[in-house]
Amino acid sequence: MNKKIALLASLAALATSAFAETDIWTKTINNDSNGAWYIQPDKPKAKYFAVEPANTVPGDHAFRIKVNKGANPWDVQASSPVAGAINQGDVIMLIYYARAAEPAEGGSKLTARIQMNSAPYTSVMDLTSDIGGEWKPHCKHAVSTGTLAEKKGNVSIHLAAAKQVIELGPVFVFNFGPGYDEKSLKGCDG
Repeated sequence: MNKKIALLASLAALATSAFAETDIWTKTINNDSNGAWYIQPDKPKAKYFAVEPANTVPGDHAFRIKVNKGANPWDVQASSPVAGAINQGDVIMLIYYARAAEPAEGGSKLTARIQMNSAPYTSVMDLTSDIGGEWKPHCKHAVSTGTLAEKKGNVSIHLAAAKQVIELGPVFVFNFGPGYDEKSLKGCDG
């Protein structure tokens, strides 16, 4: 009986270590953009800067965007291309780093979307986050509600909901395919 328990324990440890060795970074579908942000419209200009202290965000650099309240939240937006395809039913995950250098009155709140990069800008996942004064990763995983063809998607963050200064670090989009166990995506509030 003890040998059977030891064998089962060994198999469980092996399965756990094999799963732990799964490299989620092989599932990124925006890695050709290096997490770069493009600001529309071109004004206000985003300032690219080195984050201090180092190692606060991956890559140690970020973009600072000073925004006035617009007629629409999307009047000023940051976007980053998504090169890979997403199919309806795929388990996808979005992680981006942000902080409010000068928060909006009452606090900053941003909505990030994985969406079509042209009209009608249909979203396959939205993430609304409170943005504080400290650097923090904002993360969500979900089953995709739609399909985006290769090079037809982007991550868009609407910035003009209020007067504020937002700093954006890198952004990562992952596609784990259909049927992936979302419970294994620890540390992401989903």
